[in-house]
Amino acid sequence: MCRGSGLRKPQSRSLCQRLRHWVSPHLRRWWPFARRNPKSENESAQALDDTCRVGTVTAGTLEKLVNQLVPSLQSGDPFFVPAFLGTYKRFATTRQVLDLLFKRYGFFCPDREEDDQLKNAICSFLGCWLDLFPEDLCQPSDLSSLNQVMAYVLLNVPHSALVRRVHLLLTRLEDPEPSHAEPH
Repeated sequence: MCRGSGLRKPQSRSLCQRLRHWVSPHLRRWWPFARRNPKSENESAQALDDTCRVGTVTAGTLEKLVNQLVPSLQSGDPFFVPAFLGTYKRFATTRQVLDLLFKRYGFFCPDREEDDQLKNAICSFLGCWLDLFPEDLCQPSDLSSLNQVMAYVLLNVPHSALVRRVHLLLTRLEDPEPSHAEPH
């Protein structure tokens, strides 16, 4: 049996309408994060857990959210990483996220295809972070986060474009104004 009137909806919906239809379910699951501003670490864990119960996000802790970053990139989800990067500072520090990420992906087997894919996804995530929120990693007064990223990528993906990019950022931030010796 056929359902409906048999008439098809016109396929000429505008790009904006199609994008809105595709984006809306994903944005609704992140809306609760935008309205939370916990005061302490215990409150932030509780608020994060409550938020996840209210929305459709399945993670209940910062660790679970960080563990979803790489798989979301590998599955082609265009929303998880930007939404996470835009909201994580309400319940965690940059250092906490980096520590969890690098702990989770701290060891790779040489010449293994799956590990190469993981490394590429991590580089994509870190590159996205530098593109969207460079101030999180590039504080001239505190370069510890950027140095932590540099140590990780040098160890795990030493020939990647990300190594060159982080190195240039560190060089610029460590010596913002190159000294020019003036001849007398």
